[in-house]
Amino acid sequence: MPLKTIRDLVNYIGIFGNKVATCMKNDDDEYQNFTYEDYQLNAKAIANYLEKEKKLKKGDMVAIYAENRPEWMMAYYGIVYNGLWAVPLDARLSDWEAKNLLLDCKADIIFTSYTLYENLTNQPDLMKHLKEIIIFDLMKSNKHKITDHRVKSFKEILDTGRKIDSKMKSDIVNEDDVASLIYTSGTTGNPKGVLLTHKNFAHQFLNLSKAVPLTFEDTLLSLLPLHHTFEFSVELTCFYVGTSITYAESFKANRMMANIKETHVTILIAVPLIFEKIYEGIMKQLKNLPIGLKQLLMGLYYLTEGLNKLTNKKAGKLIFGFLRKKANLANIKFAVSGAAPLNHKVARGFETLGLTLLNGYGLTEASPVVSVNRMDRKVKNESVGIPIDLVEVKIDSPDELGNGEVFVRGPNVMKGYYKRPKETKEVIDDYGWLHTGDIGKIDSEGYLYITGRKKNIIVTPSGKNVYPEEIEEMINECPFILESLVIGVPESEHSKGENIYTYVVPNYEYFETYGSINGIKITDEYIEKVIGEHIRNVSLNLADYKKIRGWKICKEEFPKTSTKKIKRYLFTGKDFLET
Repeated sequence: MPLKTIRDLVNYIGIFGNKVATCMKNDDDEYQNFTYEDYQLNAKAIANYLEKEKKLKKGDMVAIYAENRPEWMMAYYGIVYNGLWAVPLDARLSDWEAKNLLLDCKADIIFTSYTLYENLTNQPDLMKHLKEIIIFDLMKSNKHKITDHRVKSFKEILDTGRKIDSKMKSDIVNEDDVASLIYTSGTTGNPKGVLLTHKNFAHQFLNLSKAVPLTFEDTLLSLLPLHHTFEFSVELTCFYVGTSITYAESFKANRMMANIKETHVTILIAVPLIFEKIYEGIMKQLKNLPIGLKQLLMGLYYLTEGLNKLTNKKAGKLIFGFLRKKANLANIKFAVSGAAPLNHKVARGFETLGLTLLNGYGLTEASPVVSVNRMDRKVKNESVGIPIDLVEVKIDSPDELGNGEVFVRGPNVMKGYYKRPKETKEVIDDYGWLHTGDIGKIDSEGYLYITGRKKNIIVTPSGKNVYPEEIEEMINECPFILESLVIGVPESEHSKGENIYTYVVPNYEYFETYGSINGIKITDEYIEKVIGEHIRNVSLNLADYKKIRGWKICKEEFPKTSTKKIKRYLFTGKDFLET
């Protein structure tokens, strides 16, 4: 029988029995394992508890506000098993932001961690609203500090749920029922929630498993927050195929690498910034070698870039095997990047080092994966790959270069925005096409390219559209530059047209290494000279209306969202002129 809902998935995973589903280091610095059978039994116990003990009915909401941990997915499965709606919240939200979202959806039962529970107690309006707070890590050491009778331990509700004899109807959950209410923005006074159904997620785990070769023998390192739809849909896919999951204990490179080695991780899936950090970590190892060996290997690195083109990328796998082993990456079969644009420099760097990185694309409203590069086809990481099965993509009103808004249609498209019929109608048309707001094009081989964001478009005084992401990619090609942000600056106070300017964050570490190798004293003046020359060279290769009129150095990295996207709204043309 085909799996149509997450309830079906929970019933299905029993076939994997005692195979390890997830593991994570505990407070004793030991890995704690949970089997597929554990997940199935605990999910059903939670479902029993919520339905029979708390009397929740189909369509009621329960929130999860916690850091990544094995119990997170158990709670999720238990919530949606009988048709309740799960409301996953970003653990990085402030207590005030979490309060606004919980009051918006009116969820009054919450799964959380002890640390975040303490934060929530700072919000009296929220504490008055909540009826039950279930704490994943409530232990004897901290339980005595809590006098609130509404607080329960996760173990306590599991024990209660297991004792309940519950006979459930097999058709209690339909594929068009909402599974998740996910807030994507507006965490202050005007939140926007995406309604994703069981059908949406079933499409993901049934078809991602075809596009990306996750297998029963693999182990995935979980790095992204579980409230994020990209990570969540990937983990659903892992449960579908029997892949094991290791929850990273930290974002620190040395701890990630230790987790990879200790649990025999074979697959990495993350946002581009994580891969940038991994790449920088490997290159740092090269740069920390004795000067003679460093120069030899850096020369070999640049030689390998060319050899890869002649050997179908086999040269890097052969030449840099020792370096992958040293970095604990020897067993990595492939990595997938999503949720933000992938730096082409990093993608090429992975190829040069013999690591397979697959660039993909998606958005929460599409649950989220739309397209991805494939292992069994030509990898074009300057693109975001080919649409996954049953997903249609088209470019609306393409310009002379083929760029237009990306439209998506398929069983992955959301049901709509929570309590926002007007906004739903604005993004999903009468023919079922989701208007993504992203600008892109499709090549002759069917690969999708994302060239910009509709709301980020800069309109020049001559009326030409400029996509800042396109220019940023060219600027970021330079190893001396860590990141850049292209903005439109008004030509004058009376003009609506904008010219192109950019902020640049230098890669100070690269400058330092370059200076030590070549005997050059690195000063602010030298940094400005090198970056200025690169900006001029980039500008020479741009059409007149795209040329960069000026630039400024930022000494700190740009503020970013939880998915590592630059917060563009913090930077304006007016601010550029005043700083």
